[in-house]
Amino acid sequence: MSVIATDYSHYSNLVKASDSDNTTLFQDVVTVNESAQKSYVVGTVLGKVSASGKYKISVQNAADGSQTPIAVVVGDSFGNAAPFTVAATTDTKVLVLARGKVEVSKSALAFDASYDLQAELDAAYASLATVGILAVDAK
Repeated sequence: MSVIATDYSHYSNLVKASDSDNTTLFQDVVTVNESAQKSYVVGTVLGKVSASGKYKISVQNAADGSQTPIAVVVGDSFGNAAPFTVAATTDTKVLVLARGKVEVSKSALAFDASYDLQAELDAAYASLATVGILAVDAK
């Protein structure tokens, strides 16, 4: 059978509830910078590098500050939800959930493969909760 279309995760797959209909209260455009080319999708979990203040995909065993998840990608800098590529060592603007109170679906979060134990995921959910991003089981 041939594939007619494929789909990707959308904002509605990620965000399940918030305390306001004004989504701009929860979002920021931030600068990401990756050491290698990376693909971002809605739900990609980011950490902030302490030295530069720039974001990158949160890796559980990193030691630069980015190991602490504090933001979730919701689109490119224009808010487009389609997957996109971040070029290596290039500052790129990305739209993220940066604060809440907002509930996101655990199943829509895209973690780096280094988060492979439930205890690590639980710690990541707790870290997101410190900025008001609450990871919940989808209903």
